[in-house]
Amino acid sequence: MAGFVTALHTWKPWLGLLFLAAYALYVRQELGGEGDDAEEGLEPLKFQLGRAEPDTRIAVLQTLVALVVIFYASRTFVAQLEVLGPVLGLRPQLLALLLSPIATELPETMNAVIWVRQGKYRLALANISGAMMIQATVPTALGLFFTPWLLTPPLLVAAAATMTAILIMYVVFRRGNASRWLLAAMGLLYVVFASIIVILHLG
Repeated sequence: MAGFVTALHTWKPWLGLLFLAAYALYVRQELGGEGDDAEEGLEPLKFQLGRAEPDTRIAVLQTLVALVVIFYASRTFVAQLEVLGPVLGLRPQLLALLLSPIATELPETMNAVIWVRQGKYRLALANISGAMMIQATVPTALGLFFTPWLLTPPLLVAAAATMTAILIMYVVFRRGNASRWLLAAMGLLYVVFASIIVILHLG
């Protein structure tokens, strides 16, 4: 709403805190729940392959190393978008709007595919839901804190596509009509979104 109503811009920092609080509540509920991930046969840590239950310090070390790799890979990705934009005749912001969803969701998608093939359905679902939750709250909060948060036509198209997907999924799951074909067809919304963005750019 802050992108539509100028009067709400003074409330942006508070809205950002609300998103962070929502994510904190999600993490608390997930960590406080009774998990049964052990039943799905988690693999040993890469840094400690010889132990079924790794040392906590090694687990923290591997997590930190992974975060460092993600950080520098993200910087490389952003830098390449800034270079490719002018080469393709697109603004870097527009190119990011088209390509960032693929770059951010592809790892989660591949993880989910791998775990589903291994029969680890709870891990696959937790991976997707956790990724969606953090991307819907933390980046949004940072945007509210540090950007003007004025929605341009491409951003409005992205918001409309996202809300359409949410409404469809909500109705489908409420009615119990979810199927693999319907879920796969949801990817067509991205095709529609990208097509509209290209038309707006060419126009």
